[in-house]
Amino acid sequence: MRINKIASAAIAVAACGSLVVGVTGPALAAAPEPVPFASWPVAPEPKAGATQQQLDAMNELGTVLSLSARIAKEAQSPTPDAARLATLREQLRAAAGRLLASAARASGSSASDPRAKDAVADVKAQLDKLVKDVTDLLAAVLAKDLVKVTAGLTAVVADLQALLLAVPKLATSALPLPLPGL
Repeated sequence: MRINKIASAAIAVAACGSLVVGVTGPALAAAPEPVPFASWPVAPEPKAGATQQQLDAMNELGTVLSLSARIAKEAQSPTPDAARLATLREQLRAAAGRLLASAARASGSSASDPRAKDAVADVKAQLDKLVKDVTDLLAAVLAKDLVKVTAGLTAVVADLQALLLAVPKLATSALPLPLPGL
């Protein structure tokens, strides 16, 4: 009896497959049960508190950046919603307060270091300037003054860049690396 190429290839694949299953089957069956993630022993990290505080500060920085971007997008829209802008501004003020509190807690571990106090003061100054510039931007949007809106957007972006340079000082107690394109 003659067998064509396709049939012979199928027979070879079936034989190889059964050989592989025959060899690896018992090894896979004898594998130990994986340990669930929740039951892994976790040793407390000595600097976990400081690390958590720095992460909280970075999280709040992200919130401030996100709200500022949403305000800028809404201000640039053809028909900006004044009520939405006012709500976003209030959310920004609240997020700025939380960021400042997180920054103070993150620098609390190095309270004797004057650079940490300067870093918190720098963050506070940048947040105050950002909130002031956002308020000016919203006033320009309500006045429908395109020149002031453009200038306000530029000021808000500059404030955000300065804030991005100010917050990492809390985590490293050193000068931050320059951002690309600045």
